[in-house]
Amino acid sequence: MTETDERTEKTGRDEALAKVIRLPFVDAEPEAPDTITVPEPSAPAARVDMTKSAPAPVEGTVFTAVEWEPVEDAEGDAPWIHPMLRTAEGRTARRAYVQRQARRQVRRWVARQRTPRGIVPTTIRGGTRVQRWVRGVEGQNALAAKRRAEWLARESERAARRAQFALLQRDAKKKAADVAQQESSMALVQATAAITTARSKILQRAAAAYLPLAGIDVAGFVFMDGVIGLGAGVLVNLAVLARVGRRPDMSPEELEELERTEAGLPDRFEMGMTPRAFEAMLHEALTKEVGISVHSMQVHPRNWGFEVQLVLKNQTPEKLSDNLAQLEACLPGVRTNSALLQQSAQARNECTLRIPGDDPWKAVPELPYRAPKSISTHDLHKAQIGADMSGRPLALPGKRTTTNTVGKPRSGKSTVLRARLDALTATNDRIIVGIDLGSYGAGFGPYRKCMASVARTPAEARTVLEWALAIGMNRPKLFTRLGMGGNWESSPEFPGITVVIDEFPALVTAAKAETFPKPEDGEEKPMKLDELVRQIFLTSAKSDVVEDIATHSVTKEKVGENTWIAEVPVQAMGACDRDDIVQIAGKGAMAEGWRPDRLVPAMGDAINDASVVYPLAGADYCEPIPYRACIVSDEEADRRATERAAAGLCQLDAASAAFVRGIELPNPGGSEPWEDGDDEEQETLPVLLRAIRAIYRDLGDPSGLTEDELFDALHKVEPELWSLDRFVTERGTHMTKGAVLALVLDKVLAPRGQKWAKESYRPKGAKNTVKGYRLRDLKGLVDESDGS
Repeated sequence: MTETDERTEKTGRDEALAKVIRLPFVDAEPEAPDTITVPEPSAPAARVDMTKSAPAPVEGTVFTAVEWEPVEDAEGDAPWIHPMLRTAEGRTARRAYVQRQARRQVRRWVARQRTPRGIVPTTIRGGTRVQRWVRGVEGQNALAAKRRAEWLARESERAARRAQFALLQRDAKKKAADVAQQESSMALVQATAAITTARSKILQRAAAAYLPLAGIDVAGFVFMDGVIGLGAGVLVNLAVLARVGRRPDMSPEELEELERTEAGLPDRFEMGMTPRAFEAMLHEALTKEVGISVHSMQVHPRNWGFEVQLVLKNQTPEKLSDNLAQLEACLPGVRTNSALLQQSAQARNECTLRIPGDDPWKAVPELPYRAPKSISTHDLHKAQIGADMSGRPLALPGKRTTTNTVGKPRSGKSTVLRARLDALTATNDRIIVGIDLGSYGAGFGPYRKCMASVARTPAEARTVLEWALAIGMNRPKLFTRLGMGGNWESSPEFPGITVVIDEFPALVTAAKAETFPKPEDGEEKPMKLDELVRQIFLTSAKSDVVEDIATHSVTKEKVGENTWIAEVPVQAMGACDRDDIVQIAGKGAMAEGWRPDRLVPAMGDAINDASVVYPLAGADYCEPIPYRACIVSDEEADRRATERAAAGLCQLDAASAAFVRGIELPNPGGSEPWEDGDDEEQETLPVLLRAIRAIYRDLGDPSGLTEDELFDALHKVEPELWSLDRFVTERGTHMTKGAVLALVLDKVLAPRGQKWAKESYRPKGAKNTVKGYRLRDLKGLVDESDGS
């Protein structure tokens, strides 16, 4: 805005001195003072270096604000790079966008031909409307009068026929026939007059409507080389008729449905639909069906589906989390239990909704190849074992950190464990031992070959756990001597230890079946298997002796008193129950988007959501984002395991080995117990059954033994072990021989799913039967045929 300043000082002749006008964006010049003053001396002016070259002028094209105004984007996928910039990326994006828009217009035009607004229906409708206008009201009246005259003529003929052959009331019927004849004559006169009037009107309208069309055809035929011109004229006529019939005769509801179809709003969710179409579908489902108040919504198309940034109005995402199933029902085409919700860390009323397509995990790569001894413990948090739908890698820490993977049967726990083993067995400073009592080591797959030990039985598991616990509890004695400070620093010379436990509930069941003799004075009662696992977790992290556990659940129903595994710092939740989510992540976790309970385990050949987990591990994995484990073929996994085994496994340092002298790890390299040439039965058969079978053989295989006879025979073999002084009741009295024998047999046979009850048998040379332990039942327990 222009400023104007009028000076009020005047000269001696009362004349205005001057007007000072300040132009916009121009600094005003200082006004001349009225009096002359001597300027004060000032500091010398700064020197200007004239040798420096002046900066080059900026060249380019100036774009006005109007040119930068964003145009309307109906589909929501216009490129962000403005075409005015003329960059290579901008031109490529704009070209792809224009091509995409052209293809959409072609598809819409083709789809419109199947609707009432297609070319053929519109042309037919236009011709019908022209014909209706030509007939007009007069033509309709004439047609109605003609039909009325025809009807009255038929009624007159019937009345005359009734009067001619009437026997009763002949005069009345004759009079009625005369009246009908008069009405028919009058209707005929009216119809004739209406037809005559309508004919003239119709001819006038027909001339006005059809003569121009005929003139176009004739002009085309005359002036445009005959048939070609005639065809052009016909096309013009059809265009005119299509213009006349462009508006369909439909109800408002039918017209609204037609507009939705023409706008490209699909009835089903499908990959490739425009963001605007999906936004309209989702907004309608959220607001009208689910009842969510949406303040704003941003839809971002991804390769795997759509990601939606939602801002709710005075609501938290809890209601939306509880109604994800209903939302999927309102979006036909969305796979069951596939919608994902994530609470935003920025604001309580903001969340991210992900709607994946048919194949949301196509960005998950194969397990990357890792050469033997190519990574260290310090880099385990960078070793990729999975990825999310966008391809962002999943890498869990392993340095002095215990990990727990929870999931239902067939949820892919073993797949996640194998991906983890692929990274662990490639380290150059870790010793990997495994325990699998539920699937006999099959959960580790080919990676058994490059593991220091694989325990498959409770006895082997005890050996491994006691070995790891002894090292973990005694290593702090070496911290000062080795200059490690307050924690064990793993290196190739001083490796860490990871105990991988698959099928943890099977270990808990085996621990319940364990029995120990009464400890003598001064002796500590041995810990059970699950107690050893817990003790390693509590005491050995500083020594870098950690565990990697896979379990079906963390509830007391499945793991007994071992609910402490819900406190493990790194959790990976697969398809599990709601109780597991509450136990691990807290009560409000599901409202924030932690919904592994909606994952579907594998069924038959259908993979579903197997090996998909929600990781919870510190600040890097604190948001409810699902990841899928990377997989590799069995042949490739076997090749990698063989290569790592050939390169050599990490060896325990001498200082730590001093704590476990005399303890030999079972099945190094995952070797099978029968690979050494020993009989499998002799290796897997309990020692007690083998001892009892030897007793029966020494006695000539009697048909049976009483409980006292069998106890005395066992006492002769192991006097100290089978002494009644070792078996005392709570009251301080000694147990009977039969009670001791029944107790021990039950503890030994119960984990194998077997039972040896006393049955009646007839001893050799005796007349009466007695109750005891029969040889026939013993042969069944040891899988020995009767003829052997």
